[in-house]
Amino acid sequence: MYQFDSLFAALSGLGIVNGILFGLYLLRKGQGETRTTNQFLGYFMLLLSLRFAITTLSYFYRSPEWYFVDMGLVLNLALGPCFLAYVFSLFKAPLPNFFWIRQLLLAIGLGILAILARTVLPAGTFFEPFKNGWFMVNQLTLLHWILYLVYAFRWSKLNLAEKIAQGWNVQKVQEWLWGLLLFMGILILGYSFNNAKVLCVIFCPLFYTIIVYLILAYFIKNYTSLQKAYAWEKGKPFPIKTEQIAQLKGQLKLLMEEEQGFRDPELNLEKLAQQLGSSTHALSHYINTYEGCNFPDWLNRFRVEYACQLLHDPKFAQLKIAALAYESGFNTLSVFNGAFKKVVGCTPSEFRRQTLKC
Repeated sequence: MYQFDSLFAALSGLGIVNGILFGLYLLRKGQGETRTTNQFLGYFMLLLSLRFAITTLSYFYRSPEWYFVDMGLVLNLALGPCFLAYVFSLFKAPLPNFFWIRQLLLAIGLGILAILARTVLPAGTFFEPFKNGWFMVNQLTLLHWILYLVYAFRWSKLNLAEKIAQGWNVQKVQEWLWGLLLFMGILILGYSFNNAKVLCVIFCPLFYTIIVYLILAYFIKNYTSLQKAYAWEKGKPFPIKTEQIAQLKGQLKLLMEEEQGFRDPELNLEKLAQQLGSSTHALSHYINTYEGCNFPDWLNRFRVEYACQLLHDPKFAQLKIAALAYESGFNTLSVFNGAFKKVVGCTPSEFRRQTLKC
């Protein structure tokens, strides 16, 4: 393998250099809030490129410097918070108070501990590269990164669903985010095999080079669409024609009130639009504009009203709350309880007790 080290190092270096240049470019691109979002992505690309630069230098150039390896672990702990900040910024969500102090506390602590272990503690401690406890520490830092990616995925999924319900076209943003998350997952998987040096320190940097070029190609091709997505409030939800309003109103009344379509636990905006022969954008725009709420709240209103009827009916007095929730179209009891209290102002159990007293 060593005879190909120069070739591997050169190919890995291409991705690292281009990742750094892309990050620096993003730091200066855009205006206002758009620039802030670009900057968070730029910081993330810079940290990610630096992480792979450490791997390349420590292996291909046989660097004896301990801090190359240890700082790689510190960067693992910093990448998750940086990516989460970018996702928050993409959806115009403000960062929580003291976000950076709290989220980077582990990274700072590990950096201090690494310095102490190398300069104060005797040789052979668990920070020695590729030996004993170092592997476990590396796995824990990767797990930390994974947890942030999972949280970013779940959080962005909920916000994308809300944007769809409001009538926004989120296809490009969704493709972009899911692509980034997929690439990060693959890279983490490669780094998790630390004992397999060929996979970890050679093919991961090479794959990173491929990823950087894919990210650059997609970003350049879809730059305009992504920049528009960075400013949700400046756009306008998808409008519908006047003649569609009465048509949708009649169709929804038939499907939801007479046929009780809301009792389908798998019902979502896309499925409902398909049943009505409408587009998701037109349907969500109608619900937001003429029903005064987003799709989840609108759907839950029908389900909660039906659940109230069941709770009030003596025939269903012996049924558990969970059974009534599923009968009304809810998938989980917790979601039912939350939606019920939001609509009625009390829990289902309290509502049942009040109705039985009457």
